[in-house]
Amino acid sequence: MATATDVGRLREANAALETLALDALRGFWASLDLSKPEKVRDALVEFLPALTAKYGEVAAVVAADWYDELRASMGVRGRFAAVMAAPVPAAAAVAQVRFGAQHLFTPTPQQTLAFLEGVASKYVLQPGRDTVQQSAAADPAASGWHRETRHEACDFCRLLAGRGGVYRKATAAFAAHHNCHCVAVPSWDANAPEVPVEAYVASQRLDSLRRQAAGEPVTLSTRRKRYLERRGLTAQEDAQRQLDAHRARVREYMASMDD
Repeated sequence: MATATDVGRLREANAALETLALDALRGFWASLDLSKPEKVRDALVEFLPALTAKYGEVAAVVAADWYDELRASMGVRGRFAAVMAAPVPAAAAVAQVRFGAQHLFTPTPQQTLAFLEGVASKYVLQPGRDTVQQSAAADPAASGWHRETRHEACDFCRLLAGRGGVYRKATAAFAAHHNCHCVAVPSWDANAPEVPVEAYVASQRLDSLRRQAAGEPVTLSTRRKRYLERRGLTAQEDAQRQLDAHRARVREYMASMDD
């Protein structure tokens, strides 16, 4: 089992990458002329995907090295090299910029920067989390991976941590929100308990709904198109409605855990 020191090394590396990326974003923002919102939006559409790809690749390398070093230090048998995950697709970053850019056309354009700082934090660190998750799924000796939260973690992150259980399914993605500082940690304990099914469902649903609610383009089935037309909703409005209902269910589940 990874020690607090082991996890701390990964957290420190992630924090350093996040700081570098946010400094670069803020520096670029400072160079923009906010009196020309269309040009600012277009510049950010080019800049943010490149930024998250650059630092996301580094995050994946850091996580892969950390995984291999941790595996060796624990004396895990068999040969295995960590699987490096790809950066978040550029289209996702572009969709986030276009959504956040709405504030550029208001008296409070700085809200765009605040929003994109959260996006950059999440997208820069995501490839590292995915690297650990994908490596744990591919490693024949691993039993899965678990989520390490901080003391001040939100209710949703505590839910996904599953009280110390591990995710065994390869399809369970690491759901993260803006400015989330949870980390994925592999487990080689064959007796580790599995996280409850509610956390699996929450993990799989939240990320997709957040992307849709943020305006990211999605491919709709004919059935869903008809459903939205009958209710007079856009895909984005429907995703936000589902997201709100999903969060309510999470709160109910968290209350049951506390009970």
